[in-house]
Amino acid sequence: MPCLYCKGRKSINKSIDLYVCDSCGLISATRIIETNSGVEVDRNLVELSILCSEFEIEKTESIKRMFRSSYVALLKGNYNLSELAVAVVFLNNKWLNLAKLGRFMGIKTRRAKTVVARLQEVFHIDLVYSIEEAHGFCDNNNINAKELITNIAGQMELTREVLMSCIYLATDLSYGKVARMFHVSENTVWRHVKKMERYE
Repeated sequence: MPCLYCKGRKSINKSIDLYVCDSCGLISATRIIETNSGVEVDRNLVELSILCSEFEIEKTESIKRMFRSSYVALLKGNYNLSELAVAVVFLNNKWLNLAKLGRFMGIKTRRAKTVVARLQEVFHIDLVYSIEEAHGFCDNNNINAKELITNIAGQMELTREVLMSCIYLATDLSYGKVARMFHVSENTVWRHVKKMERYE
């Protein structure tokens, strides 16, 4: 495909790994992402670095190790590095929104969920929260829902959906405020609250 600006011929520039027009020098890229200042980018961890920089997540050694291991573990699954980065960051930061991470990296939510499920099996990670984690979330957000969470924890697993339902039922927060807290839609909160009410 010729250059969109001058219709000149393009060739690959190996130093930046992108096509550049031989005539006008225009870089051919759908988008160029810039990391925050002070963020070190390892050439082998570019996707992970970009994602961590955007969402202000500390790129710990355990995250880097899991990212490298996931590439080896799922080598035959035809997953690209962006998909693996999204799954690894989500599994290490359970409060983040998987769809939002995926959108930033240009990945469909369904594809991201598939990779997360595969990595959960590989690393034996369960996306269920402990009472301590749930109470910590309440403390960080100044929410008074610990009593209901403790009671519910004795009857069912504390998944993300159960937590958002408990917070809605135990406080006077609206569906919209709870939805923004968990980075989901209001309809998602409403649906899970109705399920919880039927369970009770």
